[in-house]
Amino acid sequence: MNYSNVKQTKSKTINGNSFLGRWKRQIGYAWYNVFNNFSQHILASLLTIFVIAISITLPTIGYLLWKNANQATQQWDPTPNLTVYINKTLTPEQTNELINKFKSYSEIDRVDYLSRDETKEEFKSWSGFGSALDLLEENPLPAVAIIIPKENAKRTDILHGLQTKLTKIDGVDDVHLDDSWFTRLTALTDMVKSIVWVISIFMIIAVSLVIGNSIRLNIFARRQTIVVMQLIGATEGFILRPFLYNGIFIGFVSAILALVLSEVFILQIDSIILNVSAIFGTMFTLKGLLWDESILIVLLSMIIGWLSALVATKKYLEIARIA
Repeated sequence: MNYSNVKQTKSKTINGNSFLGRWKRQIGYAWYNVFNNFSQHILASLLTIFVIAISITLPTIGYLLWKNANQATQQWDPTPNLTVYINKTLTPEQTNELINKFKSYSEIDRVDYLSRDETKEEFKSWSGFGSALDLLEENPLPAVAIIIPKENAKRTDILHGLQTKLTKIDGVDDVHLDDSWFTRLTALTDMVKSIVWVISIFMIIAVSLVIGNSIRLNIFARRQTIVVMQLIGATEGFILRPFLYNGIFIGFVSAILALVLSEVFILQIDSIILNVSAIFGTMFTLKGLLWDESILIVLLSMIIGWLSALVATKKYLEIARIA
């Protein structure tokens, strides 16, 4: 008798009955059930995946729009500034003192001063009324100080407060706050961000319901098998595992398809955005998802699929246990 063969057979049996061996067999059995169920109901499974992919694509596109709108805001850099109209009766010395006083404010980064003659020349260059100004005996335009705020002061409430303080200074006729573009773009990006969050919440609920309903139908189709497994002593984890993996599989495939659809969307409208940006005198191209963003979307979809399958399967097992 060959004792070496007996020892090899015993060692294989021990390894096969080890925790790792049993775990591998159970994992393989679960994934076999997932792919077997997918192949048996391929049309229904593809429809489910396509519906979930569209649900994931909508908030993804919304996120891309918000991301690119933010980038456009930074690229165009519509820095808000305050235009201070200085009293025409001030002497050059008094005007210099006033400019230095402006620079002493902590909210102010830079002050660009235009004398009365400079404002007149600038007005001539863009207004087209240069000949009309030459007919006047005296220059009607005041000197102007253009105040550029610091980065931490580029907020509407801070700018309005600074405007009020500057208006009260002697020698200042008026202060105009030019923050219309800044306010509009900030409001636009905030609105897009809020819409993306609302759509994302609704889409997460929709994805959870679709995956949960798909798993529930799968459970009802295999309810006799589940009953038999319970009768022969199968653990709850063993029964749950194929359905949980099915939820993960649906979430993964749907997320990959959603990423493809999002990239197709970016490619389709990129040329349109290029034409629009050329009108505004800048070159701007849409940017798609980065690798870390794509991985995050895939992981979130897989987690949602797993949680939806867990809730649906647990609910069925509780009903079966009560029955």
